[in-house]
Amino acid sequence: MNTLSLDRMGGVASATCALHCLVLSVAPALVTSLGVEFLAQEVFEWGFFAAAVTLAAIAAALGYRVHRNAWVLVGFGLGGLVLVAGRLGEALGLYEGAAGLAVAGGLMLVASHVFSARRTRACQGACCT
Repeated sequence: MNTLSLDRMGGVASATCALHCLVLSVAPALVTSLGVEFLAQEVFEWGFFAAAVTLAAIAAALGYRVHRNAWVLVGFGLGGLVLVAGRLGEALGLYEGAAGLAVAGGLMLVASHVFSARRTRACQGACCT
């Protein structure tokens, strides 16, 4: 699998994770009224989180090998840390606003995937250093 595909899949996973956190924190009644309250179960929370973080880590490592752009690693690292802080804050009830951190971390990962994919495309047919 190439790095562009990983960035696409990772971007979708991160966006799904961020959207899930946003909807569950802002409009929980909407989830119930649509009959999809099963999405609020911990298994889904951790599943979206795991998919987003795992794909981000793999895409960051493989993308960096192609384009050697350290800012991509910084973006993935910060996004991952913010997402971890948000998810753990939610799961353990550590502080208010944890869902906001999870949404922000997911969006940071989406932006990092987009940036990584752009850098990878720029390197195709050219020598990146």
